[in-house]
Amino acid sequence: MENVDSVPARFDMTKYKLYSGRVKCFDIEAGKFIAVLNEREAKENSIFTGDRVVLSAHGKEKVAIVDLSEEVVERGEIGLFADTSSELRVHEGDKVDVRLVGVPDSIKVIRKKMDGVPMNAPEIATIVHEMMENRLSETELAAWVAAMYMKGLNSDETVALTKEIVKSGDTLKLDRKPIVDKHCAGGVAGNRTTMVLVPIMAAAGLYIPKTSSRSITSASGTADTMEVLAPVEFSIEEMRRIVLKTHGCMVWGGAINLAAADDKLIKIRHSLSLDPRGVLLASILAKKVSVGARYVVIDIPAGMGTKFEDMGSARSLAKDFLNIGSRLGLEIECLITDGTDPVGQRIGPALECYDVLEALQKFTPHDLLDKSCQLAGALLEKCGKVQKGRGYTAALELVKNGKAYEKFKEIVGEQGGNPNVKVTDLPIGTHKYVVEAQASGRVRLVDNRDISRIARAAGAPHDKGAGIILHCEQGDKVSKGDLLFEIIAESESKLDFAVKLHEDINPVRLQSVVLGKVD
Repeated sequence: MENVDSVPARFDMTKYKLYSGRVKCFDIEAGKFIAVLNEREAKENSIFTGDRVVLSAHGKEKVAIVDLSEEVVERGEIGLFADTSSELRVHEGDKVDVRLVGVPDSIKVIRKKMDGVPMNAPEIATIVHEMMENRLSETELAAWVAAMYMKGLNSDETVALTKEIVKSGDTLKLDRKPIVDKHCAGGVAGNRTTMVLVPIMAAAGLYIPKTSSRSITSASGTADTMEVLAPVEFSIEEMRRIVLKTHGCMVWGGAINLAAADDKLIKIRHSLSLDPRGVLLASILAKKVSVGARYVVIDIPAGMGTKFEDMGSARSLAKDFLNIGSRLGLEIECLITDGTDPVGQRIGPALECYDVLEALQKFTPHDLLDKSCQLAGALLEKCGKVQKGRGYTAALELVKNGKAYEKFKEIVGEQGGNPNVKVTDLPIGTHKYVVEAQASGRVRLVDNRDISRIARAAGAPHDKGAGIILHCEQGDKVSKGDLLFEIIAESESKLDFAVKLHEDINPVRLQSVVLGKVD
């Protein structure tokens, strides 16, 4: 142990090494940087649970949050989880120096925001920087997210936050124009328009470096679905190569260091189930700026079962996108679309691949193709590729003449997949349960959330072949015994679980017809 015996009171203790210890490695990733110190020894050096310390070894430094224990580590030991020891490049028994870090400057800013006082750009930069340096605990970050949720963000704050999120990671430099992008606000089951739109735009000669997310609460994200056909995890250099070769890509954003701060904020937002409007806007638009996009189409589904159940909230979000986007140099087109029904016939990774392949080759399901061409058409018009009013027709023509499908195959091949895959090759589960109408009537609702819940219970998105096949949509007239939907699973046990959930929540609701009248 190397204790600092006596330091004059005027000295800043946070600048000095307090002691050194031997590394004790834990072969577990904590998901954050933590130093486990011997409780008695730490308190002798005025270090307490939740404090920040700088760990130094082999010329590298890393800020870590302190945890204390008397049993896990002995005096002279410093416990490090796998992610921390990997960052410091230390092994069992290596020497690590410890020094205290002062209270983060961000704390004052977070308190200020909690009081309802807007943050300026330098203050937001401070918080994002200290968050990326791991100087803020999850509790402090949660307080910041909660403050932004309760007090809101004005336009200046949102723009500043977006710019700092962009600065926190890498940026894609294609040195090509025009670069376009697309985003969907979510909430609609089976909405795989990205996988149809990207090859349309690429076939039109535009560059579309599309990063997508994995599922959080849905049955599949675009990255989960694309992964059935090809790898989706690439470095930014590999992504650049694919886009320069094919004009497009469909990759998982989480594998690329683009807008890195957003990943940290997303974890906090989801754990609290909070989605502050300004943070949502910054999160989405930072990714568009990071890939160099100038023209962006935003799909905002509205209706029962979506994130925006009334038109007022959907229009308000669209207005914010246009306002913030223009200040960031983006030209944005927002489409408020009907989200009352799932899009396509199939829900779940491999099943959604089936719909995408069918849409590009056989032009069905009609709703998936129609919505994809609406979005692609708006983007073609926005960037001046076609005249106003000609976008939808131009997009549909690229599908009908086979150019979009050929481009799709090229992208799949460049991402390491089989470009000639057929729907019969898809790994769709073999365990099936059929749901029939128990009475005659008209389909009143196909609930997006409930459909996704049942598909997830069946194993999606982890089990690529699990999900739901729909045989009806809102407004359809059905007779008793007609097929409503099928639940697909890869195992009998998960199928049973999904069936029980279906019986509890009933995702497809009918209006019964009695004596010629609708109940």
